[in-house]
Amino acid sequence: MERIKRGWRLSKQSWAVVKSDKSLLAFPIISVVAAIITMIIFFGGGAAIAVAIDSPWGALPLVIVGVYLLTVVGVFSSVALASCATEALEGRQTTVGQGISAARGRMKLILAWAAVALFVGVLISVIQALIEEVAGSLASAIVGGLAGFAWAVATFFVIPVIALDGLGPKEALKTSAHVVKERWGEGVVGSSAIGVITFFVAMLPAIIAIALGVLVIGSSAVGGGLLIGLGVLVFVIAMLFQSTIMAVFRVALYRYATEGEVIGGFDREGLESAFVAKKTRRGARASA
Repeated sequence: MERIKRGWRLSKQSWAVVKSDKSLLAFPIISVVAAIITMIIFFGGGAAIAVAIDSPWGALPLVIVGVYLLTVVGVFSSVALASCATEALEGRQTTVGQGISAARGRMKLILAWAAVALFVGVLISVIQALIEEVAGSLASAIVGGLAGFAWAVATFFVIPVIALDGLGPKEALKTSAHVVKERWGEGVVGSSAIGVITFFVAMLPAIIAIALGVLVIGSSAVGGGLLIGLGVLVFVIAMLFQSTIMAVFRVALYRYATEGEVIGGFDREGLESAFVAKKTRRGARASA
């Protein structure tokens, strides 16, 4: 219950920043649109080539390029959003053009980090596949989940580091991991708390609407279609809102972690409790 309360407070504080500068909401939308266009061009083009030469391998080059560009699109949008978020947290109005311009100035770093992120993602998938053949799907899922979680924690601040400090992949990863380790230890709580709030407020109702639509579509095609469409729309909007709120939260937390500065309407207690402190956890174990 305490985590939910904390997540609700952090969500409200992050959302207050977004409400004060609604241009922040544009970047996830731009990212989705650009991703769809990229998939149509490269995945569709790859499929067309595979059909034309009657071999699925013909699609491989375009698919590889497409996957990389999808990663680039996501990182570019995140860096643009983080750049504007730091301005919004200071109380200054921003524009979409300002964010895009800031991200363009980090383009080399974005391309490099996208390659690193894609490589690590593929590596984890390959390791999972090998473990699944040797030890089964359960072991594969456990190892893959732990590896994915460790990577997510280590890279928690990479986007703000690239956007605000202009560091390359190696330095950004090192800085992100160092901040997480030194300030709060390994247990990320703030982001999961915001995720829980978003899930119960929007995603769960959307999933229920989609499930109801599937159940009634046999007896009422119109009613079922409307429920499914509404559920999908709410789910997509919730994802866009969550990504925007999380971007603001990460920038605020990074600024607090590195500068000790509380900005954008956040409170010190909320930011301090966003992560489970390593010393606190050890103390609790000792007392137990």
